[in-house]
Amino acid sequence: MIDGSGLMRTALTGVGVDPAGLATDQLLDQVTASDWLVRVGLNSRLISIASWADRFPADSIAPHQLAIPGGDRPIRPGGDGTPEITRFCVTDLAAQLHKSTGTAERMIADALDLRHRLPRVWVRLCRYEIDGLDGQTIARQTRHLTLEQALEVDRSIADFVGRFSYGRLLSQLEAIIIRVDADNIAKLAEQAAEGVGVWINQSNDHGIKGMFIKAKTPAVIRFYAQVSRIADILARRGHPGSKDERLAAAIDVLANPLDAVRMIAEDTEPTLFDPDPDDDSLLPRPMGGAANERDGADDGVSAEGSVGDNPETREPSTASPSDDGRTTDGSTIDGSAADWSADEDAVSRRSSGGRRDDHGDLLPPDPTDDAFDQDQASTRFPRVDQDRQLAELAIRAIGQIDPAKFRPNATLYVHIAKETLDTGLGVTRVEDIGPMVSTLVADWLGECNITVKPVIDLSVDLTPVDSYEIPRAMREHLFLKYPGSMFPFSGSVGRHLDLDHNIPFVEGLPAQTREDRLGPNGRREHNVITHGLWKRRRAEPGTFLFRAPDGRVFLVDATGSHDLGRGQFAQHVWHSAAPTPPSA
Repeated sequence: MIDGSGLMRTALTGVGVDPAGLATDQLLDQVTASDWLVRVGLNSRLISIASWADRFPADSIAPHQLAIPGGDRPIRPGGDGTPEITRFCVTDLAAQLHKSTGTAERMIADALDLRHRLPRVWVRLCRYEIDGLDGQTIARQTRHLTLEQALEVDRSIADFVGRFSYGRLLSQLEAIIIRVDADNIAKLAEQAAEGVGVWINQSNDHGIKGMFIKAKTPAVIRFYAQVSRIADILARRGHPGSKDERLAAAIDVLANPLDAVRMIAEDTEPTLFDPDPDDDSLLPRPMGGAANERDGADDGVSAEGSVGDNPETREPSTASPSDDGRTTDGSTIDGSAADWSADEDAVSRRSSGGRRDDHGDLLPPDPTDDAFDQDQASTRFPRVDQDRQLAELAIRAIGQIDPAKFRPNATLYVHIAKETLDTGLGVTRVEDIGPMVSTLVADWLGECNITVKPVIDLSVDLTPVDSYEIPRAMREHLFLKYPGSMFPFSGSVGRHLDLDHNIPFVEGLPAQTREDRLGPNGRREHNVITHGLWKRRRAEPGTFLFRAPDGRVFLVDATGSHDLGRGQFAQHVWHSAAPTPPSA
């Protein structure tokens, strides 16, 4: 229990004192004392509100109030297991606190939930060991639970309150709620999936428009990774803008899937879109050949060169072969002349518009006809559609690509306990996202390429190295041991953390980079240790000590952060953890 008497005296003594005239250590003491006063005020208010609710139980309502419309009625502001109170007492409290009726009712609900559903947290709150706001947060997050479930949360979370940052406390609370109410959490996740969509806001005066995407987490991660990938390609191609400007430009590239595919393909497979010198399938063809065979087929010209749509009406050829391989009509045995004749006939029919005279002969084309110029131009200069050519090139190239190369590099680190694998229910921790219900994560993984990493024995440290740089395997080992910063009350988590050498690195000494001399910290936390007046020590595996510039000592371990103060005991703990100086 915190001894608040000295803090109270300091706070009261400081009332009306100009902080500018205080020494640095006195100013910190004043801030701490003022914070203590805030805690005392908030906690005392919750305790008094609970007593206020006790004064107005539901059975205290006068019978005539129940008989008239709009009269007083019993209500239960809190969750399962809390008592009913009179509705009118809420309004009385609200007026006294200068709050709305709704706000006052929520405050009563918080106080009753804490006392009846979260008794361990309530005891610590009444002792002023924790902030009332933390208690209210837990009460509101668990109000939907049954009494038994809330009591289970209380047993699991009570000792952690006040020892973690607010964000890490919420993550811990969320994980516990998922564990005690996994089925309902899964149903809520299914309901939330129905609210997905894409929204666009109004353009501003400068022609800038925003877009908001709400979708499943893996889909958003993959999309952002793909946008980042294209932004990086743009940077390599000389885009002059900032990272944000390149990300915005990448959205425009993605708006044309063909451009995006080509850009990524050229970056992944630089020669994929190079022209094949032996492939002329997309080049303009000369008159005749396969192209004219298709034209002839369209116009009813047979492969033998006969004119007419009905094969049965064709006149048989009277040509007979001669000694030199030619027929009497001048065609060759292989039919090439016949094909050319058929092509000429087809072209003539198209040019004349298919008009014939009284004897059935084709008429010459009419030069005044608009179709004449177009037909002549298309006959002599076949037009190649550039978009179609690019599309066919892309389709042909895409067929040669491994689809896995087009997927962006988006990695989810999923930590699953053995009990969760055995039962299918429980909590799964996803790095940089937080605790998730296991069934939801299973749906996510169904859409991903999964890499299963072997079990790592975290109880065995890896071999030390001489270099200042930290090997990948050692970094992985440490982040699995300590997923968050070990700085006092830090909220930083994730693999972006720095790994700080607890003992400053000295060039030339062997085996200085090893797990027992490394600890994760946020970048700013790392900076104040390296370049500021903060000091840190590793008392034992998993336990770190920090000393602030004013001499205050903090102990950080798996149970959270503990302020040991500046007294003799704190200094003794600090000195007892002094490391052995490195030797050559």
